[in-house]
Amino acid sequence: MARMASQAKGGYYPTPPAEMALVLNRLTVKNGSKVNMLDPCAGEGTALKQAADYFKSLGAEVKTYGVELEETRAELAKEKLDRVVKGGYENLRASNEVFSFIWLNPPYDWARNGQRMELNFLRDLTAPGKYLQPGGVLGFCIPQYVLKDCAQILAFRFDKLTVYRFTDDNYSNFKQVVVFGHRMAKKNDPDRVREIKEYLIKLGTKGPDVLPPLDFEDEISFEVPESAGEVNLFRGSILDPEEIARDIENAPGWQDFENLLMPPNVRDTAKLKSPVLPLKPTHMATAIAAGAVGGNMTDHILVGLTAKKVDKSTQFEEKDNGTLERHISVEKYVTKVRIFSCHPGKEGVYTLE
Repeated sequence: MARMASQAKGGYYPTPPAEMALVLNRLTVKNGSKVNMLDPCAGEGTALKQAADYFKSLGAEVKTYGVELEETRAELAKEKLDRVVKGGYENLRASNEVFSFIWLNPPYDWARNGQRMELNFLRDLTAPGKYLQPGGVLGFCIPQYVLKDCAQILAFRFDKLTVYRFTDDNYSNFKQVVVFGHRMAKKNDPDRVREIKEYLIKLGTKGPDVLPPLDFEDEISFEVPESAGEVNLFRGSILDPEEIARDIENAPGWQDFENLLMPPNVRDTAKLKSPVLPLKPTHMATAIAAGAVGGNMTDHILVGLTAKKVDKSTQFEEKDNGTLERHISVEKYVTKVRIFSCHPGKEGVYTLE
C-alpha cells in the first residue's frame, strides 16, 4: 500500500484472525498461570481478545490491557478487553515488568524523527525496566523490509529470536512478518548481537522465500511465563470519567466518613488511637474542626468548622500638621463547633466558639 493510503488509515493494519490463530499456535502457557497481556496498538481489541481466549482455553487466568489512540476504535476495544487507555502509548502510565506477553502490531510509517515508527514503538515499549518482564514473550508484527531498521534493538534485547512471514493468502497485502522472542534480563553477547543483527538485516532485504510461513510445521514454540505481579497502575494522560468515578467509589475516605457517622459505642476506634495525655479544650476543638471527632452522637450531630474572623479598629495619632487616622484590620481563624440537637426540650442548633 502506498504511503498516502497508509497515512489515511493512521498506519492501522489489523492482524487477520487466520494469521493470529497461527501466531497463537506457536505460544504455550502452563495451566493455572496468571498472565497479563498488553497490546499498545490495540485497534478494536480483536487480536488481543483472540489471544486471551486461546490462553484461557489452555487453562490460564488472563487479564488484557490495551492502548488505542483513535477514539472509535478505543471504545470498541473497551467492550473486548479488561482495561483500555485511549491515547498514545507515550503517555501510558503502567506497572513495569508485570506483562508476560506483548502483542505489538504498530503503525507502518515513518516518524517525525526520521526513523520508522515500528522502531520507535519497539525501542520505547521493550526498554529495560519497562512493561515486558524478563523472560516475557514478544510478538512483533511488521513489514518484512522493516526488519533491518529494528535489527539492532531485537538483537540486543531478545533471545531465541525466530521470524515467520504471513501465509500466501495474506503476505502480499503488506508483506508482514512476525518476530517471536523472549525478553532478556541482560544484553546479548556483542558477538552474538552482531550475528543476529546481520541475519535480521539480510532477511529484511530479501523476498518472502527466505522465510517460512506461520503455518510451517517445525515444532518451535514459545512458552509465555506467569506474570511477575499485578497491574496496579494502568492509566493514560487524559482523565477518563469512568476511571475517576471508579476511583471515587473505591476511595478509602468513604469508610472513614461512615465511621465518623456511627454512634460512639459501635464506631471503629481502631483507626483513632487514644492520646497519651487527656485532650485540652483547644485540642478537642481542633479535632472536631478537622473532622476527626464528631458526627452522629445519638440524639445530636456534632460538626466542627474553622472560619476567618476580621477584627477592625481605628487608631488616632497626632501629627504636627493634624491628626492621622489609621484603620487596622486583624484577621484570625476561629474554631467553631455547631451542634444540631433533637434531644427533648433542647431541640435546636447551637454554635460554640
